[in-house]
Amino acid sequence: MSSMVRRTIAIAVVAIALLAGAIWLIASLRDGDEGAGSPGVAVMPSDGGGTDPDQPAGGGNSETDEDREASPPSEAIDQPEATGDFTDPEQVALAFATTYPDDVQDICDPTFLAALDGVDTSPLAEITDPRIEHVDEDHSDDTETHAFTIHGTYQGSQRQIYSIVVSRPADPEEGGPGADNTFEFQVDSFDWSPDMLGDEEAPGPAAGLVPPITAQQRGDLLAAIREDVISEVLAHDPDESDQDRQDRLDEVIVEPTDVTPPMPRSGRYAMKTEILSQFYTTEPGADGLIQIGYDGTWVDPYNNSRHGSWALTVTITRDDDGEFIAQSVEETVLEGPDVGEE
Repeated sequence: MSSMVRRTIAIAVVAIALLAGAIWLIASLRDGDEGAGSPGVAVMPSDGGGTDPDQPAGGGNSETDEDREASPPSEAIDQPEATGDFTDPEQVALAFATTYPDDVQDICDPTFLAALDGVDTSPLAEITDPRIEHVDEDHSDDTETHAFTIHGTYQGSQRQIYSIVVSRPADPEEGGPGADNTFEFQVDSFDWSPDMLGDEEAPGPAAGLVPPITAQQRGDLLAAIREDVISEVLAHDPDESDQDRQDRLDEVIVEPTDVTPPMPRSGRYAMKTEILSQFYTTEPGADGLIQIGYDGTWVDPYNNSRHGSWALTVTITRDDDGEFIAQSVEETVLEGPDVGEE
């Protein structure tokens, strides 16, 4: 091999080595620049990431105080300051997150407040640094609702702790949704997060605890009472004895009811009934009981000129398993006489 060929090969080898070293150096510097500005905090699920409940906050990270100040955790950005203006949904959510399970009577819907009786919120005593995240909202002709997820630190881990829904009625006098509504928001429901509930193989710290009324329970309660209780109370079977009727109602109501279903004087057939509206009627001071009001109309199927109104109030409690059950059904006093009633 000639000296010219050997010299060319040597130059090529040196050039390749220099090029590889330069690439390695550039990559190292780039990695170092990226690491200097990243505080290594958990990413909020709404940002496309998730939290690891088994990973302590900041564990294994050598960030400095300067790094934390330069790049605060995403969930801590734009946290509202407490002003006490409960016409602002964020203020109600913030007040609840920083106060509950202490007294939250002023910011709770009466039905939700009644549902707080006897619940177990012991894990909340270990939550620090609560932070709220607005996740959803809805505006209808009747109601404005907002959903929030509350995050915090539990036993050294950053977690989603629970979600709440706050709502207020729309103000028709002010133009409905989106107008200058002066009604205050109140908390309607409470749901433990999946992080706190866990699953069958790995139960979380809130697994098996009786919660306040959840969003699902609140919606289901109206339908369940309407279909399983009200319809049974209003049902009239001319072949059914008083004892048979009582036995039937004992399956859906704890206490016997004095409500008489709509029927003609002869009792030979049932009136046709219809539910027009349903609404929570619980007021503060109702001894921790949930009350739902239903009203509607009845009409004689053989003579439509004979018709009238009915209104019932259902009182609801929890059983030993934490399930909501109908305690009693009573007639609600109506204003004015029924039209066409015998």
